[in-house]
Amino acid sequence: MRRLVVACALAAMACAAPPRAQLFAGTLPDGTELDLAGTLALSPTGELRLALNRPCKETRVGIDGPGGRPSCDRETLDRIHVVARTPWGQDVVGSWDGPALIAFRIDWTATGVDPLGDDTPALLSRVWLISGTQWTPTADEAAALLRHIGEATGTEPELVRGGEAPHLEVGTFEVEGGSLHLGEPATLVVRIVNRGAGTAYRVVATTRSSIEALHGRRLSFGAIRPGADKVRKLQVTLPASETAHDTMLVLVVSEGNGAAPSNASHRIPIEVSTAAPVLALRCAIAGYLAPRPSVDAGQNLTVRCVVENTGNAEARQVIVDAAIGDAAQGHAPPQAVPAAGHATFNVAIAVPRGLPIHAPVEIAITARDRASSRSARATVAGVVRKPQLCEPGKLTRAQYQAKITELRAAVTAGDLTQAQLDRYDAELVACLK
Repeated sequence: MRRLVVACALAAMACAAPPRAQLFAGTLPDGTELDLAGTLALSPTGELRLALNRPCKETRVGIDGPGGRPSCDRETLDRIHVVARTPWGQDVVGSWDGPALIAFRIDWTATGVDPLGDDTPALLSRVWLISGTQWTPTADEAAALLRHIGEATGTEPELVRGGEAPHLEVGTFEVEGGSLHLGEPATLVVRIVNRGAGTAYRVVATTRSSIEALHGRRLSFGAIRPGADKVRKLQVTLPASETAHDTMLVLVVSEGNGAAPSNASHRIPIEVSTAAPVLALRCAIAGYLAPRPSVDAGQNLTVRCVVENTGNAEARQVIVDAAIGDAAQGHAPPQAVPAAGHATFNVAIAVPRGLPIHAPVEIAITARDRASSRSARATVAGVVRKPQLCEPGKLTRAQYQAKITELRAAVTAGDLTQAQLDRYDAELVACLK
């Protein structure tokens, strides 16, 4: 023991403690282990990438002993869902790029973060929780997050001083349909034009109204170049208890260098709606918890939807339809949905057989009340991880060659193992005419 202490004193690095394990907090397939300790970094394209210190491993012992345990194959990796929880409440399921690298591909258009919000820089500096580990952005990385959100939404956050002055005008300020209806969503449309010689920066429009539901709502535009315009839309809903017959709505525009136009105003009528249902739709693929689950080509799925009726009348004949492009359709029998109530619908639909590995699967769902023609829409997304390659006795030689070529390319790219290729090849051969 004394010799070890002396050796460590002379060569501290040789006795350094091993990196602390960060065990995966989710459910692992039997026979695997996953330590999330590693390096997290934001790529130039906006992916958060986790390079693991140790790859995902099979726990069975190989012929060479514990050190010979193989890395997890693609089929095993696809069953491990590593999820990043963003500071703005979005769950991003990681994509495995081999057994030691996970990429979190963020939909920057869907964050709901206002790039020009006063609290946005602080929000983007907060910690991300990742299934047993975490990531805290540096100041430069937080600035990069802001840039990605701004670019994706067309709301540039930068501010440049000096130069030619812009001249902003409110070109459009209206409610679609011309009036507001109590208890029903309406869309406010604002278009701002820059007729000056210089760029306008950090342009923001804010509503003012005596009705609380319409007051203080922000529309962020970012930069508007000379001669250009930008349109923003905002959904608003008046409470059913509102008693006013109209409202004066005022739009206040600000610009980063103080080149703001005069306030715009518009009196908008408020109409009392007749009794009618108002539908909303929430859907998920039954049996899957991840927001973007892995499915198989040819697999039969059940899409489970909850239809809510926030209106003041019963939706008497609600039907729910689902579609994957033009290739697959599904329908649920009609049900009634009571006012201020909800009902659950199950729609059976098959993933098209011809979709290749890694192809996105988007299921478009529509709920419609036949009696009132009111409707709501939603989408559910997944990704193909395993193809159902063929139907027995119907595969031609040419089709076989095309499919086996595609699968061999997947092996070369590391998306399939040789063992998986052999299983798929056997399935293809069994399908030959």
